[in-house]
Amino acid sequence: MKSLNYLLSAAVLVFLLANASCKSDDDPGVPAADQVGAKFTSTWNASSVTFGSPSQDRSADYSDFQLTIGYTAGTNAGTYSITGGPQGSGIVPFAGNGTWSFQNEITDANPSSFNIVRNDGLVITVSSLTDTSLQLSFVFDDGTHSSSRTEAVDGTWTFDFSK
Repeated sequence: MKSLNYLLSAAVLVFLLANASCKSDDDPGVPAADQVGAKFTSTWNASSVTFGSPSQDRSADYSDFQLTIGYTAGTNAGTYSITGGPQGSGIVPFAGNGTWSFQNEITDANPSSFNIVRNDGLVITVSSLTDTSLQLSFVFDDGTHSSSRTEAVDGTWTFDFSK
């Protein structure tokens, strides 16, 4: 009887230790910024693009637009590159590639929104981030208003992406 109690106690202890070591989606051992960075890292396909106020649908110009985001754990920063989208020598709101960093400290592994800063100083709001969708918005201003082409891209942009 004593050995049965010992075996039962040992089995319960093993079960509790096994369950305690299982990881949840929000791992407290991994910094929140690294968890968000890992979710942010992917190749994202533009599904909807709007510009200006009143809002103009620019999705047709971005039907083949892809944004690839990378993140380096522990740095609060990463890289981005694009393919597709409007071509030519005109002004576009997304440069070909560069770096980004979190604008502020990320303390929540599932923030409702957060800002990143591109290496050119553009602040981008990440309004929504899930495992399969991403929404970015920003105000683009190249600093001049000397041409109708510039005025056609200066303003508020919202990009919806999916995987």
